[in-house]
Amino acid sequence: MNPDPIPSICLMGASCRAAAQSAARAGCTRILAWDDFLDADLLEIAQARSLADFPEDCSQSLAELQGIPLVLCGGMENQPDFIQRRIDQGMLCGVTGKMLRQLRSIESWQRWASESRIGWPTTVQDLSDPRLESIRSGSWMLKPAGRAGGVHVRAIASLEGLEHEAKLAPDPGNPTANLWYLQEYVPGISIGVSYCTESSVSTEPPRTQIVGIARSILSEELDAPLQWVYRGSLAPYSVSPTVHASLERFANTVAQSTGIRGLWQADFQIDPQGQLWLLEINPRWSASMELHEILQGFSWITEHVRILCNGASKGVPRKGSSAGQQVAKGILYAPHGMHLSVAQVDRLWGSGWHSSGWHSTLRELETAEFRLADIPQSDPEGVDFAEGMPIVTVLVAGGKNADLLEKIRQARSTVLGWFKTI
Repeated sequence: MNPDPIPSICLMGASCRAAAQSAARAGCTRILAWDDFLDADLLEIAQARSLADFPEDCSQSLAELQGIPLVLCGGMENQPDFIQRRIDQGMLCGVTGKMLRQLRSIESWQRWASESRIGWPTTVQDLSDPRLESIRSGSWMLKPAGRAGGVHVRAIASLEGLEHEAKLAPDPGNPTANLWYLQEYVPGISIGVSYCTESSVSTEPPRTQIVGIARSILSEELDAPLQWVYRGSLAPYSVSPTVHASLERFANTVAQSTGIRGLWQADFQIDPQGQLWLLEINPRWSASMELHEILQGFSWITEHVRILCNGASKGVPRKGSSAGQQVAKGILYAPHGMHLSVAQVDRLWGSGWHSSGWHSTLRELETAEFRLADIPQSDPEGVDFAEGMPIVTVLVAGGKNADLLEKIRQARSTVLGWFKTI
């Protein structure tokens, strides 16, 4: 367990629940959140408000944020100007607006991959690029430059009509302004690598450690309305010593180039030959970070805050506390348009994930069939979900990947069954 509980923290972005629970378990006494979803289990522990209602011009409300550490959650990596204004108003953050533009730049990703001697998929931002001729024989994906979660990623079989739906021309002044880019598909296993970088000192480069590695759940392993949408993660994931060294070398390259501090994450692909390929960098709290915390019995949020305030990390995760154990999360999406009654939402809450301390976090998952998180808030009329919208997150523990995946599939079937019977 981490020493020195943090008194206050501010979270911003889509789905701040996991980061808020981490802060609560670490003893944080004041958790502020501006969130896109305002799920019930976030409201249980945080002073949460809608991100769309952030008081941009209200100096009296903003006074409470002076000197408070800021943790970026989903989507905030694509809002550099917004984040820079928060920094200018006195909040502590591990990245500036300038850093975010660099960290989310396709050109930076390509350069850092080359410097780290790892692969970079062929990527184009201009429909006149001659390399697109190979689209007739290869596999390409159309990706949004300013979105998260894979919701809008799709396979491309033809360039016909593409110029009418995608802006590909780059904007040198704002790399995240490009709406879309095309990238050649690399088959294999997708992994998310969580990092934590300390502040540099004058005589030494910044020190970055790997928090943990998780692999993404594949489309053939769990149903979802969209092919490339984020389905969930399994952790830990073991890589070869060669790949591990490449991941460390990459992290050091990024940290020295940008000055990023605290928690951040990057996505990679490992192809069938074992070659590592960079996909993107997400300078924020990521979806798989809570899995590493559960396994390690350790609050990385606390380390993030300590680095922002003091520059250095103190704590070291307990080793061996979860030997042989694995944990996973899966996202249950609405298979069609749905309306949930208050009773149906209450049934979700009855299986909710409410672990209050590190001593019981992993044990609670080990002894339960599954737990649910990101539980929607319901008004007296219930709550509506459009097809493809996330309903709830499933958390499970087990000894093998196959067991974890089966638990998630069974949980999905069980929960959807509740909606038919209540």
